Amino acid sequence: LPENFGRLQRLKMLYLSTNQLAELPENFGALEALEKLSLGDNKLVALPENFGRLAALKELSVCHNQLQALPDSFGQLRSLHLLELYQNRLSSLPANFGCLTSLRILHAGANSLAALPAGFSGLASLRNLSLSANFLRRLPDDFGQLASLRTFSCNANLLIELPDSIGFLCRLQHLRLEGNMLRTLPDSFGQLRSLRTLYLGINRLGRLPTSFTQLVALQTLHLDHNLLRELPSLGHLPALRDPDVSGNHWLLQARL
Repeated sequence: LPENFGRLQRLKMLYLSTNQLAELPENFGALEALEKLSLGDNKLVALPENFGRLAALKELSVCHNQLQALPDSFGQLRSLHLLELYQNRLSSLPANFGCLTSLRILHAGANSLAALPAGFSGLASLRNLSLSANFLRRLPDDFGQLASLRTFSCNANLLIELPDSIGFLCRLQHLRLEGNMLRTLPDSFGQLRSLRTLYLGINRLGRLPTSFTQLVALQTLHLDHNLLRELPSLGHLPALRDPDVSGNHWLLQARL
């Protein structure tokens, strides 16, 4: 892009996807009227340090690039509603990421995230969160403060446990945690009474908490390929249809 690109100060929408862009002009942050920006499917390795000056930005897609980090100014994008970061090389998120208090949808799957920053649970407006295919071993202890969350995908990570606060996600309807290393679920799990779909396959679960029978809205349940020896009475879940418990060797032996 030309160096004088930042002079387009009335520009509101910009679509630059599927090009060969390797960098943006240093004055890109001068586009302070910009509301929608699509940069997906390029070869970007970094964003300009002044990127946070895009104060009007509501929708940003930088998926399918080669980003290794986001600029420190990123937390200044307080108007951002939609953020697509998937398929990059991000190993961390900025410390001020939790300042994105208007963010409703975040797709950050297929990166190299090993942890979430302190303050992540400040994303009070977040409704849809995808962190699939990263290297997360745990979620923040205060993760349950994401009280607006409806959909959460964290499959194909390295989670070994869930925080007790997850039970505070009273609006959560869809949860994907398959392909982790979970051995148990917290007793608070049964408080997720809005939950409709739950994927827990390919973990190391040996048992489920007794509170599991309180998931009265649950319709779809996948518990396949775990280490379950017994199940709570799923008959207490009136909406549940054909739960998948295949691949649990000890459970099948017990039934025989």
